[in-house]
Amino acid sequence: MKRKMLKDRVLTLRLPELIDDKLEYVAEQLWCTKSSVIREAIRSHLEEKEDLFTEEYMQSQKHHFRAY
Repeated sequence: MKRKMLKDRVLTLRLPELIDDKLEYVAEQLWCTKSSVIREAIRSHLEEKEDLFTEEYMQSQKHHFRAY
């Protein structure tokens, strides 16, 4: 049984057709969905930029995290 991710957020993207085609191809090669490819790409990018997310910065930006 899949566990439900209660803290996940839905994100809608407009992608150029060429990018969407590439995502579809990668998903087929990895036997997964385009959503999985996008999530992994975002995770990888954020891990590369981890030094930007200091505790001080995150606290100073906390007011932006609230949903409007």
